[in-house]
Amino acid sequence: MGNGNFQKGTWNQLPSNCSRNYTLTYTRCAQWGTMAVTECVSWVVNAFLSCVQWAAQAVLTCVAWANQVSQECTSWASQASQNCCTWWPCSWGCAIVTTIISWVCEAFAIVVTVVCAVFAFVIIVFCALFMIIVTIACALWAVLVYIFCLFWSVISIIFCVSNMSGGTAFLLTDGTVMIQECVSVYGEALPTRRWWKLSPDDTGSYVNGSWSRLADSHVGRRYFASGVLADGRLVVCGGEYSDASGSVQNDDSNTCEIYDPTTNAWSTFAAPMTSGNSPATWDKIGDAPCAVLPDGTFLMGSIDTPNIAKLDPTTLTWTAMNQRPVVGSSSEESWVLMPDDTIAAPSCSDPPTTWVYDIATDHWNQDNNLPTSIVLPPPGDVAEIGPGLLTYGGTAFFLGGNQHTAIYAASATPQWTNGSDLPAQNSQNIGIMDGPAAILVDGNILFGAGPIDAQGDYESPCFYFEFDGTNFNRTNDPPNNGCPTFVTRLLLLPNGDVMFCREDDSSFYAYHPAAASPQTSFQPVIQNCPANLAAGSMVQISGTQFNGLSQAVAYGDDAEAATNYPLVRVTNQSNNQERYCRTSNHTTTDASGNTVPSMGVATGVAVVTTNVAIPGDLPVGTYSLVVVANGIPSLPFAVTVSKGTR
Repeated sequence: MGNGNFQKGTWNQLPSNCSRNYTLTYTRCAQWGTMAVTECVSWVVNAFLSCVQWAAQAVLTCVAWANQVSQECTSWASQASQNCCTWWPCSWGCAIVTTIISWVCEAFAIVVTVVCAVFAFVIIVFCALFMIIVTIACALWAVLVYIFCLFWSVISIIFCVSNMSGGTAFLLTDGTVMIQECVSVYGEALPTRRWWKLSPDDTGSYVNGSWSRLADSHVGRRYFASGVLADGRLVVCGGEYSDASGSVQNDDSNTCEIYDPTTNAWSTFAAPMTSGNSPATWDKIGDAPCAVLPDGTFLMGSIDTPNIAKLDPTTLTWTAMNQRPVVGSSSEESWVLMPDDTIAAPSCSDPPTTWVYDIATDHWNQDNNLPTSIVLPPPGDVAEIGPGLLTYGGTAFFLGGNQHTAIYAASATPQWTNGSDLPAQNSQNIGIMDGPAAILVDGNILFGAGPIDAQGDYESPCFYFEFDGTNFNRTNDPPNNGCPTFVTRLLLLPNGDVMFCREDDSSFYAYHPAAASPQTSFQPVIQNCPANLAAGSMVQISGTQFNGLSQAVAYGDDAEAATNYPLVRVTNQSNNQERYCRTSNHTTTDASGNTVPSMGVATGVAVVTTNVAIPGDLPVGTYSLVVVANGIPSLPFAVTVSKGTR
């Protein structure tokens, strides 16, 4: 935390994800043509429908006018007939004249109606021909793009310029970084189904690490609910944008799937159901707020209803929980898991109300209102908020969509208060209308904030700070910070650095704090560990604070990538080469003596046990072993690695 002598951290470039695979390189390039055709066809259809609607409205208006004229004409003729002479043959002649006039009026109406219909038909035909021409032009443009890509892909491979843009990233329990590939097409970041893995080198460096391809997911999604589970699998649900329909749409997808890193495979499972006498499948998940609970289950809130659902990772089945009172939905909220097994959440649907969810009783308790709302108010187009994190001091800290902040302290009265405002930059207020934050190993919070205006626009650049609990210390910005906060991601790495990526940019960086070192009280403590490890075996290691003091990484509702689980790193004492050993099934003992998953925060003296897979190709020798939680290592434990049995 702050000591009044702040030193700015530095940004080191991570390796680019350059592909020399021709098929992938061509696919990336060809998306420009595919996107052009998709957008063009969508525009053509909408324009044609608008044209037809205009023509139909023109006909209706024209016919209405003709009928009105005909009625007025007929009425005039009838009035004239009544005022005509009554003696014969004058009355007879008058009747003939008025009848002829009525016929002329009706004929006029018929002719005008026919002319209107013909005019509308001509307009529709013209629109159809125009749309056909435009569609053909779009298709020809796409063909030209596809042909160009055939040759450009060769050039891209020679000069290695085919790179992915970074989507949401996750820290897997073997120390690798799993990241979704996005592509930037015509200035818009689009999700793909492609996933990659960044592995550190044998010195533990991610800056000198390498990329490898993982299995494709079933759906490409952008802004979704997610979490790494106690067994090491990754769950993803929803997507404000997804390609579930075949092309990327703003569809608030309700699809779910789970990734198993041990088999490199994705599996789909059903969306949650509503509660009540007539349960129905959630039709929207979108960018639902979520949290992995201390018992390893996965909680998720609805973006447009009061519904809450909890996933059992073992059976992949959902349970409908008690609905949210008052606020109507959980849309756009930031949820912070607290040490007392509650979730703190300022409401975005009904600011400045605040809520605390009691996990054990499944009850949402309304707390005191914030004196000043941290939700970006109208005229912003949506009610946005920034990330929330449990600090190492035990309070929850929330960054606002505006310049305001909030603090939740469970033991204080009142529990919710406002913190210090973010410092204006260039005489303009700054805030985080969706964006990431991560806790550094010394407890400082790293985050970026962008300019805000009265219109609620997403503006750039991102200004980076370290918050030490008192001061917002301005630090160095990543080199590619010319963007609004919502396209950025942060991920705390096991070496204490923080990965930065953008969904619309192919450059990746790692923030290295200048002089950050954890307090002893922050460290995991190893209590039991085998002194002899056989390569290829599975062992158990136990101790305290294996889940860290916080979920450590937050974004809000769009990209949850918490890292509150233990990793194990071994260092060869003869050459200082490092390896991470995959961990899984972290457990503890509850009050009744039952063994239960352990995914809480700041678990204190509770003993946590994790399964550790010793790599089969790990060379024999003497090693030091540490347990790492949120980038903070334990004191080393001496072990000997022997050759495994076949």
